[in-house]
Amino acid sequence: MRRRNRILVLTGLALVASACTEHDPDAERAAAEATAPWLERMDAGAYADCWQTAAPLLRERVTREGWEQRATEARSPLGDLRERALTATTFVTNPWGAPAGRYVIVVYASSWEGGAIHETVSMQEQPNGAWLVAGYHAKQRAPGS
Repeated sequence: MRRRNRILVLTGLALVASACTEHDPDAERAAAEATAPWLERMDAGAYADCWQTAAPLLRERVTREGWEQRATEARSPLGDLRERALTATTFVTNPWGAPAGRYVIVVYASSWEGGAIHETVSMQEQPNGAWLVAGYHAKQRAPGS
């Protein structure tokens, strides 16, 4: 039986790195650091809190109830987190399909009791300089990747 890759989409903003990306190490570092407490709350199942502390952009695109339902459906089969490693950060300004601004795409490889996924967290810089989650997507990883 052939196993299909599952994509776990919790919606919000899905940014895709393009050939026209820029480089801003300070922004990339700050955005990656800002993902840690948010992901810890996701791992603990505090989905409503994650929605509430996300960027207004995410909250405008998905309701709290919708977020909680999708998060539960996507993450409960995974079980407990075993390991998460930062694999990439990409800084972009004014990406296609998103409001003008500064964004960082933060990618993790994570292993769970129920499998391995790539987690992509789209971070948006706010007017006060804070980096908030504008989107979260996960895709099942092939074994060994």
